[in-house]
Amino acid sequence: AELAANRSSNQELTPGMRAAICTLVAAGQSERSVATLFGVSRHAVTNSIELWKTQRTFDSKARSGRPEALTRAEKRYIILLVKKNRDLAKKALVNTIGKKISPSTI
Repeated sequence: AELAANRSSNQELTPGMRAAICTLVAAGQSERSVATLFGVSRHAVTNSIELWKTQRTFDSKARSGRPEALTRAEKRYIILLVKKNRDLAKKALVNTIGKKISPSTI
C-alpha cells in the first residue's frame, strides 16, 4: 500500500509498482486482491503482468505521436507577453521565442 500512496488516480504505474504487482501475483495472490491493495483497476494489474510476459520489462513503452512544438514554459511566456502588450504581432512572438509555430499552436 505504501507504493500506491504517492500516486494520483489517473497517473501511470511506476516500474517499481509493476514489479511488486507481478511478484505478488506470481506468489499466488489473485489479481483482484492485488488491484485492491495497490488501489488500481484489475485491468491495470493484468496489463502489468502482460507487459512483463511479452516485453520482459517493467518500463513504460514510448508513446506514438508528434511531440509538442512548445514547452509549457514557452506557452506561459507567450501568454505573459501578450498580456503585457496586446498589440504584439505573431511575427514578433516568433522572433522572441526563436521557434517556428503555426497559428493553431497559440
